[in-house]
Amino acid sequence: MEKEPDRKRVREAVSGFLRLVYKGEFRMIKLLAVDMDGTCLDPFSRFSSQNLAALYRAKAAGIEIVPTTGRALDCLPHVLKAHPDLFRYVIASNGALVRDMRRGQDVFHTRIPPYLVEEIIDAFQNTSVKPAAHIVGQYWVHGQWMKAQGRLVFGKDAKQSKAAGNLYDVLREQKAYVEEIQLYFLSPKQKRLVQKKLEGLVELHAAYTSAYVEIFDQNSSKGKALQRLARHLGLQTGEIACVGDGENDVFMFHVAGMSFAMGNAKPAVKKEADFVTGTNREHGVAQAVDRILHTMP
Repeated sequence: MEKEPDRKRVREAVSGFLRLVYKGEFRMIKLLAVDMDGTCLDPFSRFSSQNLAALYRAKAAGIEIVPTTGRALDCLPHVLKAHPDLFRYVIASNGALVRDMRRGQDVFHTRIPPYLVEEIIDAFQNTSVKPAAHIVGQYWVHGQWMKAQGRLVFGKDAKQSKAAGNLYDVLREQKAYVEEIQLYFLSPKQKRLVQKKLEGLVELHAAYTSAYVEIFDQNSSKGKALQRLARHLGLQTGEIACVGDGENDVFMFHVAGMSFAMGNAKPAVKKEADFVTGTNREHGVAQAVDRILHTMP
């Protein structure tokens, strides 16, 4: 007579299989969009060998690996830049740019309308809020102090950043080419100030972290960029998987057939994903890749 624990394991296995079939996840994933900071990178901005090896396993299985980041294109993780054979396409600046790295051409790009860049400048240039910006794929910061802070936090990845004595002046000069603006706040009071001033700019997306807000055009998001790239490659929603940890990653959760939130993500972000994987200290990306490969026929 079969023991109860064995029957229980069989029921769990069958239940799991049926959930996969019902949710449409038992299929061939052909593209994996993977966030960088807080996802592939640990709290010290290090790209683990476990995550890198897992991405190579996914590539070997025929999956297109697409780094998908809020960073400017020039500031991709240096470990990733050292492995150009791993990926061809990059989604950068929170979806404002999709670049075919092999051809050196944009598949898709959007920019903040110049009049909105002007409104942001007018709203914050006389405050203590410090800006940074993505301008034509380059990362600009306000003063040498911010550049030095970037090197402390991001190490080699911040080497390509550019410092301006007054970034607000650069933004005004380059207002037609701005992909993203970041505003840094040093206190809850500053954060409330930023939120209040941005409330009226409904044409823009604003994604908040504890230290800054990322501002980009309403036609930009990781989700919209992922959709554009999928159409470019002739892929369906069910052939796309993604992994992320932040508010800006939720946009791509909604357009992927299989989505993973990192264990270090906020509860609201986890709620939007199909699955929760390990934290960025536990190589959660590698765990997600293994699960994706396990569900493929």
